[in-house]
Amino acid sequence: MIMLITALLISGGASAVLLSEWSDAVRTVQTNERASSDKDDVSVAMAGDPAMVAHNTTSSTITLFFLNTGMYELNSSTYEVLINGAAPTSTTQTVLPSGSEWNPGHLLEVVLTDTSWSFSDGEDVSVYFVGISERVNGFTHSASTNGEVRLNAFA
Repeated sequence: MIMLITALLISGGASAVLLSEWSDAVRTVQTNERASSDKDDVSVAMAGDPAMVAHNTTSSTITLFFLNTGMYELNSSTYEVLINGAAPTSTTQTVLPSGSEWNPGHLLEVVLTDTSWSFSDGEDVSVYFVGISERVNGFTHSASTNGEVRLNAFA
């Protein structure tokens, strides 16, 4: 009888521990699934006419526009833009129309500066953009776009 009671107590304790661990595992899986589904709703695209991208040869700047095509706000200051695989020496950005929050449907105007550029009018360059979202359900997600644009050089 003592052995039976001892076995029941041990198996009851073990099942309580297993149930607790199972609950933690299920909670972790649910959190990861929610984060994965939110990632699909974070996206960005190049905006404007890709055949007429402004390139000021005097100030060595290229002006690009990116559209938040997702469902969540993107971070307007944490991003990377590469031109022909190289980062410019400096960038400035403005969110249109709000000025600060890059919400869905808003544009991010990015002015890239690099004095080593020697692009001419009508030259095609490759553009790569990667940015991150603001926190969505406790997670940040990346969004990227790339393409080829034709520069419209002016002085």
